[in-house]
Amino acid sequence: MDYDVLVVGAGILGLATAYHVLEKDPKARVLIVDKMGDVGQGATAKSAACFRAGLFTSHTNRLLSYTSVSFYIDIQKEGTDLGIKQVGYLILRSEDQFKEIADVSQQLEREGMLRIYKKDELKKLLKMNFEFDGDEEAEILGVKNVDYGLFGYKCGYMDADKLAFYYRDEIKSRGGEFLFNTTVKKILVEPEERLGIPREPRAWQKVKFSGVETNKGVLKAKQLVIAAGGWTAQLLDPLGIDCISKPKKRQIFTIRPRTDEQKALLYTQGFNEEGILPFTILPTEHYIRADERDGTFWLCLSDEIRPFSTDEEPEENYYYDNIYPIIVKYFPQLEGARVDNMWAGLYMINSVDHNPVVFKRANMVVATGASGSGILKGDAIGRIAAALLFDEPYAELYGGEKIPSDKLEVVGRALEEEKFVF
Repeated sequence: MDYDVLVVGAGILGLATAYHVLEKDPKARVLIVDKMGDVGQGATAKSAACFRAGLFTSHTNRLLSYTSVSFYIDIQKEGTDLGIKQVGYLILRSEDQFKEIADVSQQLEREGMLRIYKKDELKKLLKMNFEFDGDEEAEILGVKNVDYGLFGYKCGYMDADKLAFYYRDEIKSRGGEFLFNTTVKKILVEPEERLGIPREPRAWQKVKFSGVETNKGVLKAKQLVIAAGGWTAQLLDPLGIDCISKPKKRQIFTIRPRTDEQKALLYTQGFNEEGILPFTILPTEHYIRADERDGTFWLCLSDEIRPFSTDEEPEENYYYDNIYPIIVKYFPQLEGARVDNMWAGLYMINSVDHNPVVFKRANMVVATGASGSGILKGDAIGRIAAALLFDEPYAELYGGEKIPSDKLEVVGRALEEEKFVF
């Protein structure tokens, strides 16, 4: 059976695209293919599942995130639990770091998106070390002073599985189909018009992407969507198509508070109604998520010097070598905290400007390059990808604002560089 649209990848980007394709054309025959056993089991499930509406330096990222998060929050208000907890984001910066983003931060504060805390204000709320002048070990570790805190209001975390299942159930209710445990090996290329000559398609023939070859055989469709996360570039490289994005491993380590001081840090008061530590990003770019559901800390560092690869094996020594020494400088109460659980997933990094990448080639749309913020921009990316499939010049985002559907195109790209990349 040939489908109207075949989506490769059942993560958030693929699911959101399929959902909005069916919103536009309820009669479309849509198939979503994934190598895992259910939706959202790749990078989506392995992410920190945090969201920050509008808390970006790039105007485009602000728009994509704000509209997507607003969509998710309204879904939960309407009765579908997505596990959303608006605990806020707290981005801690040194004096020099704050100067680089002062203008954007002050603009966002005027718009009511965040509050800028000064050090003296933070000291009343946070039990941590703020100053490291004269500390030789801190200097060696690259630990910076904390002089400012940017607290984002419409920010927090959600349950990635619940979001993926929401899209899955909505897609199924609209007639969409899924094929799991199916690995896509390559994208098939054919001439638009077959001439019956050897070695088609030739360089002078117009081509189309007719389907994919999988471990279960060939699947054909009129249009393709490639949203395969860390494996997107592997599928596109044999076609000579550049998605300016490559995969890097990101690891999360959880620790369970075992002392009164550690528990007090987890349940830091004064920032949110939940009475827990906000999602906190340190000046070194390490982050801490206080998970209210199971009473643990989630710790991570998005390091730059790491090979591009699809390796997803967590490394316990990474925590002790690269996270623990810095975390205990800022939060000495975490001294002795050991790893209780760990996992690793892939960020599809667009190192050009850290905005998502969505473009169309012939009858194929590619959605990738979310650089670690796919969940919180996923709905908007899906709307843009769906608009491209239907050759619409603009995509209408949640709330009614429109964006050119080729805004995230690779060729002629001219987007602001994102500076809030965690």
